[in-house]
Amino acid sequence: MQESSDEITPALTSWDPRRSLKKVDSQEAKLSRGFLRCRPEKWFPAFPAHWLPLAHSLGVDFKMLEVKPGLSLPKGLETGFYCSVDDEALGIFLDDISAGVILEAVVPGGGVEASKVVAEYLARRLLVSLESSWSGPESSVVRFESERDAFSIDPAGVVKISVEVQCSNCNVWLALGRSLVDRLDSLWRRQIRSGARTAEGEGDVHLELAQLAVPPAMLVDYLKPGSVVDLEVPITDQVTIRFGGKPWMPGRLCDVQGRLGFEVVPGPLPASSLPDGTTRLTVAAGVFRMDGMQMAELSQSGAVWDTGSAASDTVAVIINGEKVAEATLCTFEGRFAITIL
Repeated sequence: MQESSDEITPALTSWDPRRSLKKVDSQEAKLSRGFLRCRPEKWFPAFPAHWLPLAHSLGVDFKMLEVKPGLSLPKGLETGFYCSVDDEALGIFLDDISAGVILEAVVPGGGVEASKVVAEYLARRLLVSLESSWSGPESSVVRFESERDAFSIDPAGVVKISVEVQCSNCNVWLALGRSLVDRLDSLWRRQIRSGARTAEGEGDVHLELAQLAVPPAMLVDYLKPGSVVDLEVPITDQVTIRFGGKPWMPGRLCDVQGRLGFEVVPGPLPASSLPDGTTRLTVAAGVFRMDGMQMAELSQSGAVWDTGSAASDTVAVIINGEKVAEATLCTFEGRFAITIL
């Protein structure tokens, strides 16, 4: 049982979220529930089949390994091709090692000029494969623009295509402009929301840092302004996301450009049972309302939510789902404590 104690007051230090929490860019937070969680290969189901005849004719072992969205291209890419989709830039890039493996498999021992020609042919074939295997709701005008500089593209997002060629791993990077990223982002959100249980409606979300089992007779002492309560939990950014009063998902607090945010993380939920005759007192870093559609997007591990509230050391004290007080979150000997305001 946790008790209020004046003895720990002198050692208290206010918790600083700006120094303690992982920094997340607002654009990353926005795309974390759509584009960054999407499975691009689902919209190009016939893509691998477009390459099997060529691989078979050349006697090359070829296998798709992974397709993964991201926000930026890696450094050191040397080979690039400029394409466009509906007049928006789309870049195709390879690093030297991947380009070398692929070209050696297709034109073993080929000279510099032959390799350049083959590299452009493969890039053109890749673009055609993407266009013809697209199964999304909108068709596009796709062009290969060899006269333009691919390295002038400033991508809003990227997609890494990992393949195995002759038992060697290779990566091909697609650099996407803003409208392409927004299109995939919207499609994925729509897909996630279509499978949501809308009957859940709206509910209160609590970012639970700690819960205390308090005898009802002691609640007045715990909630008295100036009372200091040792939460007896280690300093952490981990929280339990509660929706509608029930534990929903584990999460991690983050700093979204000065605003409080949280990321959904994999893992089990902590036990939430209380001893008989006690009342649950919850300390929450944030309290707000969300609807079932928003919660559907957040059901994905890695999804981030920007609460819009400034990241601060002020927390809510909740009993039976109702906010009954505010407190300052402090640290004490490696643990969290609160001072009731």
